[in-house]
Amino acid sequence: MPLNLSRSHVAAHQRHAWHGTSLLVTNARGECGDDDALTGYYYREARHLRALRLTVNGVAPWLCADASAAHDELAMVLAYPELTHFGGGGTDVSDDTTWRDPHGVPQRAIDVRLHHRVGPASLVASATLTNRAQEPVTLEVAWEVAADFADIQEAFSGERQQDAAVRDATEDAATLRFDYTHPQLPIGTRIRAEGAAEWRITPGRLTTRVDLAPRASATLALRVVPLGAGVPDDAGEAARRGRLEAWRASLARVEVPAGDDVGVAALVNQGADDVVSLALLDGAPDEWRAIQAGIPLYPALFGRDALTVGWQTAMFDRAELLDASLARLGRMQSDHTDDWRDAQPGRIPYQVRSGPLARLGLNPYDAYYADFASPLLFVIGLGNLFAWTGDAACVRRHWDVARRILDWARTLGDPDQDGFLEYQTRSPKGTKNQGWKDSGNAILYEDGTPVPAPLGTCELQAYWFAAQQLTAGMCLALGATEDAKAWWRSASELRERFNRDWWLPEDGFFALALDADKRPARSASSNVGHCLAAGIVAPDHVPPVVGRLFAPDLFSGWGIRTLSSAHVAYNPLAYHLGSVWPVENATTVFGLRRFGFDGRALELTRAVVDLATLYERGRIPECVGGYARSEFPQPGAYPRANPMQAWNQSAYTMLLQSLLGLQPVAPLELLVVDPVLPEWLPEVTVRDLRLAGATATLRFVRDASSGRAHAEVVEKRGTLHVVHQPPPESLHAGVGDRVRALFESLMHH
Repeated sequence: MPLNLSRSHVAAHQRHAWHGTSLLVTNARGECGDDDALTGYYYREARHLRALRLTVNGVAPWLCADASAAHDELAMVLAYPELTHFGGGGTDVSDDTTWRDPHGVPQRAIDVRLHHRVGPASLVASATLTNRAQEPVTLEVAWEVAADFADIQEAFSGERQQDAAVRDATEDAATLRFDYTHPQLPIGTRIRAEGAAEWRITPGRLTTRVDLAPRASATLALRVVPLGAGVPDDAGEAARRGRLEAWRASLARVEVPAGDDVGVAALVNQGADDVVSLALLDGAPDEWRAIQAGIPLYPALFGRDALTVGWQTAMFDRAELLDASLARLGRMQSDHTDDWRDAQPGRIPYQVRSGPLARLGLNPYDAYYADFASPLLFVIGLGNLFAWTGDAACVRRHWDVARRILDWARTLGDPDQDGFLEYQTRSPKGTKNQGWKDSGNAILYEDGTPVPAPLGTCELQAYWFAAQQLTAGMCLALGATEDAKAWWRSASELRERFNRDWWLPEDGFFALALDADKRPARSASSNVGHCLAAGIVAPDHVPPVVGRLFAPDLFSGWGIRTLSSAHVAYNPLAYHLGSVWPVENATTVFGLRRFGFDGRALELTRAVVDLATLYERGRIPECVGGYARSEFPQPGAYPRANPMQAWNQSAYTMLLQSLLGLQPVAPLELLVVDPVLPEWLPEVTVRDLRLAGATATLRFVRDASSGRAHAEVVEKRGTLHVVHQPPPESLHAGVGDRVRALFESLMHH
């Protein structure tokens, strides 16, 4: 299958750079201003710079090209003054005359290299001006700046809910300060100009004169620092940078031999690097690796996002991100009922925002708990952490939080005590739906009407099942044998009830939801893919479920749609009513491999990989449209899709882990593998994979004649046993397959 040569863009008019809780959004020229309401420099979701613009002799230089060198950098090349009269049918003059601007500067005499670098609590904007003319020039160079301290959600919506005057003051000849006069928001911005002997400060401008001889250069810079409680100093910034780089250096890496036309290695490695770049670097040091959900609209901690990314990337960092997320979320676990925040004892946050709206209590998102996925994923995440580390002490550190979550799920999470989880939002500014799909119109009956609360969705029951099974395993490891038996029995009983009460025989599929009267919502949806991944689906139901997921009304060719295209409410550009979510499809691939549907897993993996080739650096936006691949060269996207989403970048690692069939069992210093490699990916090397106390480099190779793949240990430090075995629940692996796999393990080790 050839690479798709189409290219897709989301928010192409914007450029983004980020580092920790600092975020810079500019237009394509590297400016912040009125042409885009979202542009600005933000720190903890408050806009500390509303305007940032470089002018030369009163005008903006002409943009020639721009680039994003790294996650925290933007670079532009500009020229001044640009021609206004052309000749010869081209883009230059046709004779040997030299056009000059009103200030006498020759045409295109000055090239400007504009560079923005974002730090964990700073922004440095610099401009290097070089005179390419054969005569000296004099320039007036100015930085135009302004601040408004809007919340990023206010900037996005264009509606202010909090406002106050901004006071500007000159601290010295080169330093300007903005202070927000809101009595409850003591924040400000300090801007220091550098690179010139003299600066002149006037309202909203820092100006200097530059005299440049031929071929001479001058670099002028602005150093922007947010002011307020808790802003780290230079030493704090350096510590955060160091921790981030150490984490990045410790990641496993994927290598594919020359001729990787699909670019899988680049996708996986770039995705992992992007995940690291999204670390919040906030809170206690052991929380610094906890990540934000995405750029630019979700620069904050979202529970289910952080936990999903954590378990999906655990093979790359031995679950260090997961550990940090568990620490951060566990410390915010609720111990009381608070309807404004939809908090209940035992629940952990769905999202934690730090902008002005949350700080002032104008919304409940300073710590908002209306989500059933996050607490259950906490327990699942803890199980994954143990599977990769084998560290019982690490489990004990988070154990009390997990037990309180389990107590909540059994009681308040199941208000009618029927054995299934149901949610109902109480906050007047809360989200109605608290499952995987959190938009208000996501959960519908087959006639298109919304399912009223209280209700439960199918994937929440699956998460609850997986959480109980993993709890049983952790209890066993901690020596609580009777507790382990009880949790395993409870999970088994839930699985039996679920396959009895949620199964729709005439549809060969599971209900999307059950309402308060236990009436099923028969809408065919992607949620069932989560049920496969969690293992709650009974063996006899798996084949029809897989077939239904890949029917043309659900499988678009780019991925499985959130809602069937045959549904009355289907809309290819709606958030959860027909769009395709890459992260969800990676979860489904995991489920397909779990039950031995290897061909389908390869098909869905290739669909997501091909989708990734449409976007620069493989950064698939939040969710793409549901248009069939056969009807349109690119799938479109949700109209407000976030351009860079953390869990889409982690999805590539999950896809690779699924294809390689990696099953970590760190307590036994064991890695079970079952590679299934397609013709388009015949060999993969994973370098410096860590499990328990060992580090290993593994090569996975597909035999061209048989099509079967095997694993080889290339290098190993520490104790690690690698065994080839199909997943325990595979419906297609017989005794002979398992014996042959064991024999191959012995042959290659």
